[in-house]
Amino acid sequence: MKSPIYYINRSLSLKLCFGILLCVVIVFSLSLGFLYERSRRIVRLEAAAHTEHALDNISRRVTNYIDEVEVATNNIEWLVMENLRPDSLLNYSHRVVEQNPNINGCSITMEPNFFPDYGRNFSVYSLRGPDSIESVYEAPYDYYDKVWYKKAREKNEACWVDPHNDFNEGTLSSPVMIASYSLPLKDKDGYLIGVISTDLAITCLYQAVTADKPYPNSYCVMLGEEGHYFVHPDRLKLVKESIFSSVDAHEQPDMIILGHEMTSGKRGNMRLDIDGEPCMVFYKPVEGTPWSIAIVCPESDISSTYNRLFYLLVPLLIVGLLLMLVVCWKIINHFIRPLDQLAQQSRFITAGHYDKMLPQAKRKDVVGQLQNSFIAMQQSVNDHINSIKQVNEEMENRNNELLSANQMIEEADQRKATFIHDVSLQIRTPLNIIAGFMQVLRETLNVLPKEEISAFTDTMKQNAATIHRMANMIFDVSRQDVQLKLDLSKEVEVIPVVKEAIQTFEEKATPDAVTFNFMTPLPDNHAIHTNRLYLLRVLRELLLNAKKFASDKQVNMLVRVVDETKLQFIVEDKGKGISEEERGHIFDPFVKLDSFSEGLGLGLGLSLHHARLLGGNLTLDPTYKEGARFILEIPNS
Repeated sequence: MKSPIYYINRSLSLKLCFGILLCVVIVFSLSLGFLYERSRRIVRLEAAAHTEHALDNISRRVTNYIDEVEVATNNIEWLVMENLRPDSLLNYSHRVVEQNPNINGCSITMEPNFFPDYGRNFSVYSLRGPDSIESVYEAPYDYYDKVWYKKAREKNEACWVDPHNDFNEGTLSSPVMIASYSLPLKDKDGYLIGVISTDLAITCLYQAVTADKPYPNSYCVMLGEEGHYFVHPDRLKLVKESIFSSVDAHEQPDMIILGHEMTSGKRGNMRLDIDGEPCMVFYKPVEGTPWSIAIVCPESDISSTYNRLFYLLVPLLIVGLLLMLVVCWKIINHFIRPLDQLAQQSRFITAGHYDKMLPQAKRKDVVGQLQNSFIAMQQSVNDHINSIKQVNEEMENRNNELLSANQMIEEADQRKATFIHDVSLQIRTPLNIIAGFMQVLRETLNVLPKEEISAFTDTMKQNAATIHRMANMIFDVSRQDVQLKLDLSKEVEVIPVVKEAIQTFEEKATPDAVTFNFMTPLPDNHAIHTNRLYLLRVLRELLLNAKKFASDKQVNMLVRVVDETKLQFIVEDKGKGISEEERGHIFDPFVKLDSFSEGLGLGLGLSLHHARLLGGNLTLDPTYKEGARFILEIPNS
């Protein structure tokens, strides 16, 4: 029986294979050692990135709660300042809690003797219960020394107050610990007149902070402004202990440093021993508050993946050697590789893959010439196939363009027919009314009472105005493509224009009465440079549109100045509103969301056009859910 060495000596391929394998084993061993150390560093970096990502997620959840409280409080401020009445303040406090499910309670507290009829103290408070919201006028107690009031007064600006127990004997009190957002109320001279304090239950913050655990034994903590814990796995440390008081400064100076880093609003990470176990602490501040969040990760958890690498080294080495044997075998069979490539390429072409080319052969023998000739033939076939595909793609694109153009033509014809039908219907109705009343007046003028004649003429006047309005709208639509420039140099008083638009609103006949509320902080003589006619047209259309769709029979209008440079006209109705799908088309010409409603589908589109001619814009407020709210903005100059 012949030995393996005999076959090795007689086989050049085996000699090459074992010679290459010997060199590779040496190189592979050195590379594996380097890889082991490199992997250790990468695992630590990935662990840090993973934990930072979890910390960012926690921070975002906490910020969402905070933003909800701040937005709700800031949004109610202007209503409070506009309606400083006890019953209104109680209603606004209740509304904040009712409309924001994560808010625990809201109080509006006025300065001493602000309402003399209620005595020195006045405060309203709404508290969320298990099944309902309770709103009360609070019993007198010294709430001016409470931290949520005192801190806002001292800072004279909105601020967050660390979690506290707000129990007060004999008054409505929260059964859980709360963190409060305090917003000072100031009069027009900048003097403090009260404080809005909105409460967030500490349980919400606890759930947001503890929802993510990047590692099995990791945990989260949250510190207040002075370093007090208000989220910690050890409940005995909550609020009563701080990061500074719970450790010995001589034995754990790193913990004191960490506390100063977190309370000063810095972001970073530190390695320190906690309860005798080495840990990595990743921390960052909570935006908009004096608080800070930290994730504590034991190093044993972080290094667990790295430690498992050792047990993978042996199988990895075996797999690597096997791969090296395969490489050696491929090197030895290099001389027949061109023929294998030709056979494989033939199978590709049979399967229809003409674009996968072989590399040009550098060999000068017959095999190399055969490979290069095959490549040239394949390139020619591929070019021909590509030219055919290009022609097909061009034809398909042209067909799609023709189909799209045909659809646009059909849609235009349909819109044209619908518009003509609407025009004839909308004009015919007031014409019939005018003609009918004229017939009655002609036949019975001498016998009718003056009151009925006046009513008839008023109705005819209203319908004539309707026809005139539609004619103006059709004329304006026909000129939309013309580069029209308005004269905006004349000074126009705003309030008289608004009142004229309101008069048109009130004169418009409707089956049911509509309640109209108008509010403005502007004086009657507030004037701007604009075009009075076009401003009046926009306001009329917005009010008439709101009246048409106010299913709850209520329309509100607010005129105010924003940022000293913009004048806002806000018109809102308590109706069914506009769906998400319809909002993108409400300003398109000839579009009616309700085909059975009156109108030509031109009002909002023309209003937007006129608003831009006035140098402003008209938008639909997507945040308003009780109906529709349109906001007209023009320059306040």
